[in-house]
Amino acid sequence: MANSEKSKLKILLLYDYFLRHVHAYDEDSGVQMTDIQAYLLRVTGTEFERKSVYADIKRLNEFVEAAGLVPAGHEWITLNGRKYTREELIYELTLDEARLIVDAIKTTPFTDSGLCEKIEERYPAYFKGGYKSLISHDNVPKSKTKFLLNTIRTCIDTKQVFCFKYGYNIAGGLRGVTDKTVSPVALDWENGNYYLIAVDNDVYSKCNDKAVSMRRYRIDRMKNHVVGQGITYVGLEGDRDKILSEYLRNSIDAFASDKSRLITIRLEADDEKTLLRAYNAFAGDVNVKSIVSDQTSKGLIEFAFEAGLVPTLFTQLFKLYTFDGIRVTIKDDVVREKFTEYLTKALKG
Repeated sequence: MANSEKSKLKILLLYDYFLRHVHAYDEDSGVQMTDIQAYLLRVTGTEFERKSVYADIKRLNEFVEAAGLVPAGHEWITLNGRKYTREELIYELTLDEARLIVDAIKTTPFTDSGLCEKIEERYPAYFKGGYKSLISHDNVPKSKTKFLLNTIRTCIDTKQVFCFKYGYNIAGGLRGVTDKTVSPVALDWENGNYYLIAVDNDVYSKCNDKAVSMRRYRIDRMKNHVVGQGITYVGLEGDRDKILSEYLRNSIDAFASDKSRLITIRLEADDEKTLLRAYNAFAGDVNVKSIVSDQTSKGLIEFAFEAGLVPTLFTQLFKLYTFDGIRVTIKDDVVREKFTEYLTKALKG
């Protein structure tokens, strides 16, 4: 039925069929001509001849090459024996990427796990055959939180000031509230929370230093937010990436300092597993720059990391002392002195 009015839809349906239902990473997921014809018949109610399907597959191969969706000289759809298989298109998510995204969405407390259904519907071949992603947390973000994030993104894109009240979540309410006027720079995600990174306009008006005026605000501690009208936006302009990178490098668990230092620590233990366990617990939360001495088989490792002198640095340092048998040497007089002050204060308390 080459002259059928539905034959014009056939090439588009074939493109969608191969993209969504044929697995680019598994030759066993190839399809036979009878499978393709049955699909077209089911969708259009029209039976198409093999010759017309062959011709459309040829056109699809010409299209994806011309559009740069496959390397030059490559065919997207090929016939291997009696089955048609296909290559990956350049813009596609890979099998591992799609499954990783679904797992991340389902286990992230903030995100709407309903997003997984959209990905699974877009790539049904990736999720058939009994594949089970990680257990869903069944969390759905509140509409007002989505609206807040969209407002912040708009302020970042359009370079507008953002005003809000900021406090601490206690017993279902916000306490210790202060008014904030900021120039949003970026959104960040850390330890299950969204953060706004911005220049504090009030701090900047006093010091006239953008790097020093950088602050981080947790999204769930904001309320009564509005876009600031008639207030000058303090942008980072050409220095954005440099200042933002420096700010994040000096941060530990969302606390940041305007200055960082390279701190060297030596860990020793009588057995390698205890040593590695302690090192991994600490290194996962700091920016390790180098391994100075790697002798883990002998119970020793010395490494340097970069951090600001923020309270959470000392929280992480204390974590090392919770491992039995670990001997810690902090090779920085300032850090050691400050850490001693914290410990002494805790003992007196």
